[in-house]
Amino acid sequence: MNEKKSLDDVAVKMSLRLRTVADMLRGDGAHKCTADVGCDHGYVSIYLVQNKISESAIAMDVRKGPLAMAESNIREYSLEKDIQTRLSDGLTELHEDEADSLVIAGMGGKLMISILEKKDLVGLGIKTAVLQPQSDICLFREYLRDKGFAIIDERIILDEGKYYFPIKVSPGDGVSGSFSELEKAIALFTGICDPDMALKACNLYGEHNILRRDPLLKDFLLHGREVDESILKGLDEREHSKRYLDVKNSLDIISAVLALFD
Repeated sequence: MNEKKSLDDVAVKMSLRLRTVADMLRGDGAHKCTADVGCDHGYVSIYLVQNKISESAIAMDVRKGPLAMAESNIREYSLEKDIQTRLSDGLTELHEDEADSLVIAGMGGKLMISILEKKDLVGLGIKTAVLQPQSDICLFREYLRDKGFAIIDERIILDEGKYYFPIKVSPGDGVSGSFSELEKAIALFTGICDPDMALKACNLYGEHNILRRDPLLKDFLLHGREVDESILKGLDEREHSKRYLDVKNSLDIISAVLALFD
């Protein structure tokens, strides 16, 4: 199998979500080694190495079955010298200075927080990470900010009818520059809503996506507005006061962000 066919072949086997997550590591120069946590079939690691995004990779999973499948796929692409496989609960088996970049994709936000809490990424030598939580995205972004991660890029992806929000971060950098992307995004909401609501919007949808006025974000918000309005019609404000207020707040935030697209 020639190199071009191999590149096309592995890309076809990957979802748009995983290809986008892997491609978000581009632009930093070639990474020395990428730790792929929750590697499943190993395609992200294979894609990173074949596309020269990373010189090598460590494909890690807590389950023996997916790891065995990853090992088989790595052999199929003759990349045994470039990609290790490792049975690991999150980052527990990753050692200092083994990898300079990290991918964790397709897990719940709270699970990803627990993984990040168990290891110091700066101490491990991780300079760049792409993180794609499946749930609790607002909570996850709040966690990143609290821990001093710099959010340096974000995307919104529509893949097979579902929206995903991968986040590219630099661990331990905090806010870079005197006027961060978060501050720029919050400033856009001046005259639309207060800074607290603007920050909530950034935690929900991502300041980079908001600054770009990403068309997919608009579609996502329009759908969310329809859902919230439908829920609100079925709620009695007095009988379900907390739920009613939560949905109303959600609608207010959606309206504030949609106002930026006008």
